Amino acid sequence: MASSFPSAETIEDHPLVDDVNAIHRENLSVTERICKRVADATGAPIALLLAVVVQAVWLTIGQITRSDPYPFAFLLTCSNILQLILIFVIAVAQRQSSEHAELRAEADHDNISRLLYHQQVQEQLLLRLAEKTQTEVADLRAMVARLVSENAPIGAV
Repeated sequence: MASSFPSAETIEDHPLVDDVNAIHRENLSVTERICKRVADATGAPIALLLAVVVQAVWLTIGQITRSDPYPFAFLLTCSNILQLILIFVIAVAQRQSSEHAELRAEADHDNISRLLYHQQVQEQLLLRLAEKTQTEVADLRAMVARLVSENAPIGAV
């Protein structure tokens, strides 16, 4: 006997539920995808560890060989160039992240609105069914009214 409950696949593929991550990925340009990958890589803890190790090795070798003596002008120049490039890459990635968050917020709002509407329709349907079966609905109406007034926006009660 097959289950009448929807599976996880059918819920995720529901026509009223948008895959915000897929929509965001589809809207990224090639440059934005590259910037996202670079920002993800440079934001990882391993990138920090690698930067510290490279600078420590550079300082040690620079002191021993005198190829880049104190104040390490070549190391500072390389670091500054890298920082100037990465600041723009990170800015692009941050803008992408903000756009993605905005898409998610809009999708969440749409889904929550749809759920609330669905709940209101179910409440009305249950009250109608209770009335048709001649069940006492005064207490049900009071509970629904209380729920609506508790969840109403401030100042709307």
